[in-house]
Amino acid sequence: MRIAVGLANIVLGLIYTCYGLMTIADLKRGWATMGFSHFGMAWIAMAFTCGPHHLEHGLHAIASSDAGGPLDLAAVLVGAPAGVTWFLLRVEALRGGPGDRPIHGTPGWVRAIPYVSTTYVVAAIIAAIVVVGRAGTFTPRMTPNVLLLLVYSLIGYYLLRTQLTNRDVVGGWSLSGLALTLVFPTCGLMRATFALYAASSRYTVEPVGLVIDWLAVPAAVYFVWVTRALNRGVLTDWNEGATGALPEMAGVGNG
Repeated sequence: MRIAVGLANIVLGLIYTCYGLMTIADLKRGWATMGFSHFGMAWIAMAFTCGPHHLEHGLHAIASSDAGGPLDLAAVLVGAPAGVTWFLLRVEALRGGPGDRPIHGTPGWVRAIPYVSTTYVVAAIIAAIVVVGRAGTFTPRMTPNVLLLLVYSLIGYYLLRTQLTNRDVVGGWSLSGLALTLVFPTCGLMRATFALYAASSRYTVEPVGLVIDWLAVPAAVYFVWVTRALNRGVLTDWNEGATGALPEMAGVGNG
């Protein structure tokens, strides 16, 4: 289990790091003609804090004697489909492809997302109670991951509002936007799972990891500001990394 948790987090960390590198390529390509991109910069800050968090956690899990947590592995695996989908769409966009897929109407699998998500959250809460039990002790070292659960969930909320707005405007959904919407709350649950295992003394919060986690908090708050401003239509952004995340009514182009 320890090796599985370590490898899963390392793979996820590499994917997040690639997110950041791809967004840098987006910015480099468009900055000279279209200017600064808040969405792109916020995403770079997110990627280069989430990526190192998972890399550090994964390497520590493999190198240490800490017992791997099944809930940790489950949280990564549940979040993987959305993250991998968004990653592959971004790779496609960098290669000159559309980087998105329109979803017309509301197919059954989209209608099932709220029910599956609710089931997952309830199961995660029950599992968290079992993991922590009566012996759990929260310390200040776990604070950033608890804060990130809240902030990532807020980002997911604003991205969901954008998807609902776009559905009313264009009569459908964006695969990229749905994937990105799911990425953040699932990442928040990964952070919460790490904090739970740390509270139960199964995981150790190393100084390097603590610094990375605290740096992730302002990065996440910046991302909240950007997504909220885009959702309200008070900010426009050209960066194609925002495909599916920008309100259609704002009249903002991508790419």
